[in-house]
Amino acid sequence: MQYCNHCQVKIRGNKERCPLCKNMLSADNSNGMRIYPQIPLGYDRHLVMRMLVFMSIVALVVSFTVYMLVPADINLPIFTFLGLLSMWLSIILVLRKRNNITKNIMWLVTLVSILSVLWDWRIGWKGWSLDYVIPAVCVAAIFTLYVTAKVMKLSARDYIVYFLLGGLFGIVPLLFILFGWLNVLYPSIISVAANIIFLSAIIIFQGENIKSELSKRMHL
Repeated sequence: MQYCNHCQVKIRGNKERCPLCKNMLSADNSNGMRIYPQIPLGYDRHLVMRMLVFMSIVALVVSFTVYMLVPADINLPIFTFLGLLSMWLSIILVLRKRNNITKNIMWLVTLVSILSVLWDWRIGWKGWSLDYVIPAVCVAAIFTLYVTAKVMKLSARDYIVYFLLGGLFGIVPLLFILFGWLNVLYPSIISVAANIIFLSAIIIFQGENIKSELSKRMHL
């Protein structure tokens, strides 16, 4: 068995050159069993980021050009800038929190909600952020939590976190309804209903596991 000093792997047969790097092979004097290296699948992250930067610049230039050539009541460059800012903040957040799905979802919901309110306020308050965006984001977060829990086959400990997050997402649109901050009610009503269904499913199908986990933690 031959050995490649460059790839640090063993090669079966009597080859003179490594099939991976084409360097000359030497005799292997170790007793390990590793034949070929584990090469993880990946993508050119730097190329993707450059493409996103380029697309952002193009979007800003195009929006400014269109606004100058065809003036309108809506400030298109501001809209574009706020949209790109939201996109980049979301990307940065996903990259920083990529190892914790529940925390990632929580931060994304918070970020999108705050940005939508600021955006709504900046262009002249119309209330669409409270009427549509935040309830829609809460429903999407609840659905994502449910799918993630089913796909990843999470333990009871994780279901407790999901239970609390689901409850939090459901409270926000309910507060809008109670305080009379909405012009359109049905998105928030749908969001609250989806949250009730989600929490009911967690309690019915994972109630015993959650109770057992709480007993362990609380020493009940």
